[in-house]
Amino acid sequence: MSVVVWSLLKQNVKPIVAYSLGTSLYLWLLAALYPSMMKTGLLEAKLEALPKEVLQAFQYDKVTFNNLLDLLGGNYYGLIFQVIATFYMLSLAARLLARPIDNGELILYLAAPITRIQYTAAALIVMLIASTCLILLNGLVLLMADWTMSGISIDGMTLLRLQVNALFLLYAIASFTLFIATLFDDERRAFSVAAGVLVLSIVLTIGAGLSEKTDWMRYGSIFSLFDTGRLLAGTEHLLLHLILLVLICLMFSSFAFISFRKRNLSI
Repeated sequence: MSVVVWSLLKQNVKPIVAYSLGTSLYLWLLAALYPSMMKTGLLEAKLEALPKEVLQAFQYDKVTFNNLLDLLGGNYYGLIFQVIATFYMLSLAARLLARPIDNGELILYLAAPITRIQYTAAALIVMLIASTCLILLNGLVLLMADWTMSGISIDGMTLLRLQVNALFLLYAIASFTLFIATLFDDERRAFSVAAGVLVLSIVLTIGAGLSEKTDWMRYGSIFSLFDTGRLLAGTEHLLLHLILLVLICLMFSSFAFISFRKRNLSI
């Protein structure tokens, strides 16, 4: 199976590198701009002028940034990260399973002594590796910024909590998108269904921040298990959320294996 993993990894190295480097360069840019942004105070002034509900909807829990992670909480690890995680995993699931089923490429793998279980496991492993690469490179860039740039202070434990929670969120989304990809022969349908569910989760998260009356909406979203504001404040139930994300990952991974093993393929 290692041969299949390596083959799939080589085929998908470009999007993995693109997402990992792109997000990391964005973080480096924010880190480089942070000292000057704090001196001018323009960003804080603009955020303070916005209604509280708008800030909450877009997950700006703070308008005063005491350190770089406070800035990143709203400018990366909030809504932006949710959108990136959604489309990163959607694109990989499409390339690894939905597209090969749709165009018949998968028959080349299954004609070899490779079972459906092995192929599904290989695709899942590649998605987990891709998730890990993005998070590791993001964390490394932030640590390098902390070491090399003046005027930046990053608390190591807070960064670790953010990174671990973000990684487990990506794992859960990866297993979900892979499961959806096993259900359809048409790549566009698989992409649309998975994207619809994940975009709905983002909308529920935004809606939950509009007022206290709509706070219940966050419980219908997987992104409620990655609450940046509480992670930064140290009040998040991190262990509970990690356990729930692991359970979600295991559940949808199991569904993916069962679904792909039992279904008929029109290839």
